[in-house]
Amino acid sequence: MPLISRTIALASRHRFVTAILAVLVVAVGVVDVRLFVVPPSDPRGPTDAIVVLGGDTYLTRLHAAVALTREYPGTPLVVSTPGHNPCPRFFRATAQVYCFRPDPSTTQGEARAATQLAIEHGWNSMTVVTTADQVWRARLRFSRCWSGELHVVQAPTSTWVRLRSVPYEMGATVKAELLQRSC
Repeated sequence: MPLISRTIALASRHRFVTAILAVLVVAVGVVDVRLFVVPPSDPRGPTDAIVVLGGDTYLTRLHAAVALTREYPGTPLVVSTPGHNPCPRFFRATAQVYCFRPDPSTTQGEARAATQLAIEHGWNSMTVVTTADQVWRARLRFSRCWSGELHVVQAPTSTWVRLRSVPYEMGATVKAELLQRSC
């Protein structure tokens, strides 16, 4: 095979591989945006309890959950207090508040603890309040532990906060999907 023909063949193969890699990068990017930046959120509505997940955007989530308790008075507020976060006392006038420390201090631990509280109190439905970046994984984790009606809603955050969280959420989602398949 002449040198020119081999060079053309290698260049063609290189362009083909580059094109395939570009398509894969774009596909992963589209999936990431759909799962972690603009995920579908469940409709808001009355449920037996409103659950607030911890994390970097904890206060944003907490304020969104308190707004829901005002919208649906009498609904208990279930608050994850990982680490050394105190139970928020100033919201007690708005709703009955249950605080718990998840074990482990992860979304999986939060799903287990909230499910246990739901069983103890006879709740049939829960609204989980988180931020867009965690909606997919929260729904996954809670659906593995909770057989009742589940709504996962988003607290408002900036697009920058969502984009910044994508690498972490990708890893945590892969871990949840492949390594930790149970409740």
